[in-house]
Amino acid sequence: MLQHLDTRTVLRITLIRGYNDSKDMIPGFAEMFSRSSPHFVEIKSYMHIGRSTNRLEHSDMLEMEEVREFSSKITRQSDMFSVMDESSVSRISVLQNNERPINRWISAYADTS
Repeated sequence: MLQHLDTRTVLRITLIRGYNDSKDMIPGFAEMFSRSSPHFVEIKSYMHIGRSTNRLEHSDMLEMEEVREFSSKITRQSDMFSVMDESSVSRISVLQNNERPINRWISAYADTS
C-alpha cells in the first residue's frame, strides 16, 4: 500500500544495540524497504532520553559509524536506495529511493490548486 500512496513516504528504523542492529536483520529490512518502496528511509540509532531510559541503557545507543555501516549494508543489499544525507549529532542516515525520485525539500509555496 505504501508504494501507491499519493504523498511523500518515509520509513524510520530505530536501531537498538543487541535488538535489531545485527547483520542478520539486513536482508529482512532490505526486503521490507523494496516491497514498500518509500521515498525515504531513516536509519537512526536509539537515543537514551525520555521515558525510554526506564527500560534501556545508554550502551544500547549505536555510534554514528555503526549507523553508517548498517545503512551502507542496506544500500548494497538493495540497489533501489542510496545514502542521501546524514547527521552525526542525531545519529541518523537518510536513504533515498532511486526508483521513486522526489525533491527532498517540501516547498512552502507549492501550488495547492
